[in-house]
Amino acid sequence: MWKKNNCFFWFLLLFQLGFSQEKKVDTVYVYEEVIIRDTVFIEKPLAKIKVDKVILNKEIKGGKPSITIIQNKQKTIVAADTLIIKRFKNNIFSNLDYSLKLNGGITSKSLLKEFEIKNQPFLNFGMFIRKRVFNSNFSIGTGIETSFLLDVGTQNNTNSESDLLGYYFTNDGSPKLFESINAKGFELQVPILFFWEMNKFTPSVGIFSTYSKYQAKFIGSSGNLPLQFDEKQTFNANAIYIGYLGQLEYSLHKNWSVGVNYSFASAKKLVFRRDEESFAVSKKQTQTTFGISLRYTFWN
Repeated sequence: MWKKNNCFFWFLLLFQLGFSQEKKVDTVYVYEEVIIRDTVFIEKPLAKIKVDKVILNKEIKGGKPSITIIQNKQKTIVAADTLIIKRFKNNIFSNLDYSLKLNGGITSKSLLKEFEIKNQPFLNFGMFIRKRVFNSNFSIGTGIETSFLLDVGTQNNTNSESDLLGYYFTNDGSPKLFESINAKGFELQVPILFFWEMNKFTPSVGIFSTYSKYQAKFIGSSGNLPLQFDEKQTFNANAIYIGYLGQLEYSLHKNWSVGVNYSFASAKKLVFRRDEESFAVSKKQTQTTFGISLRYTFWN
């Protein structure tokens, strides 16, 4: 009996092993789609953007600080995590612009009109410095200008009614007889100007002082005995004018501009000087100038 049961046991074991299936475990792969997004920042210098207005909005409760940019009547609001406002103190050297100016035109002097010279051409070269104040469109400037009054001849019109005709005595008592004056001259001018920029136009007004220099000839004594008027002597004729001016410039380019200008000035005294000899003539003089200019500006 035991053998029969033992055989039956081994039969069942072999049968189970032979017909049983191996349970296979499947591997399930889970894929996650990852999207990488790059943030591209486009930076453009503010100096090249024509912005009408920029408003800085500080942080308020429940909100972040922001910047409002108004350009071409369109408003753009840019949110910012942190808004830091730094205040920079302007010094005397900030907001400065430098320029060179070439000017030419016609001047009319009452002194030369007495010798029938109504108008005299001139060429002018100047260097200027300008500082923006209060508003970016308003500025104050100064500079120095050198003018060359072109030669229109030596004037010794004996029929002239000029006050210069006659005798004069120098500081040491030496007599001089006026003979002629040379219209060719030199001027040095220092202006103070106030500018206001309006789109492409820039009007300006100001005051100035001008040092004017001519040459005049007198007849005097050479010092040889007997004393007589036997020598022609050249004196520098100097005058200081004070007046006002106005000009209007039009911008052709960022750096180049053209303009027209007008000025009027007067002087009260004419000083003649030669070596150690000198004398002054109380004589009111006026000058009117009209010119056309070309300016190149070095923007800061």
